[in-house]
Amino acid sequence: MLSARFYKSHLKHKWKWFIICLHDALYSFCICAIKGTNPDRVMRGQNLVSAREALIRCQSDAYMQQYVHSAKLEMTNDEEEMVAELLGWVRDNLAHFSPKLWSIEIAWIKRVVKPTARVIKFLALESGNVRMTDSERQRVIRALALLEKH
Repeated sequence: MLSARFYKSHLKHKWKWFIICLHDALYSFCICAIKGTNPDRVMRGQNLVSAREALIRCQSDAYMQQYVHSAKLEMTNDEEEMVAELLGWVRDNLAHFSPKLWSIEIAWIKRVVKPTARVIKFLALESGNVRMTDSERQRVIRALALLEKH
């Protein structure tokens, strides 16, 4: 996950890219967790579901109970709040960018890292729905360790 590399660097000009990568990692693992072998599970009509919808589906037995060892996502209130802020903030300010002067509050970014990393860790490594090679799994584990350490 590129987000871990940006987070570790602590370079001021990388924070925007870090938060975009963190959002994309969360969204991507949500999609992987609910897709299974049926691509229709991640679609709404002809479009891919939104990040919010994907996260909601990750908390549903109907989407997550795909295999005997599958588990649905359960989040604490703090995780729900922080992940919702991340999804809303990135979508509203970065995905639908319009020219403006604004700054990113580093303290806020640091607050959303651990709850989001925990959700990503569950989806990627513990839900039982995401298929990865051993090398991909190790790469995800290393990246999450960097995020959880700070």
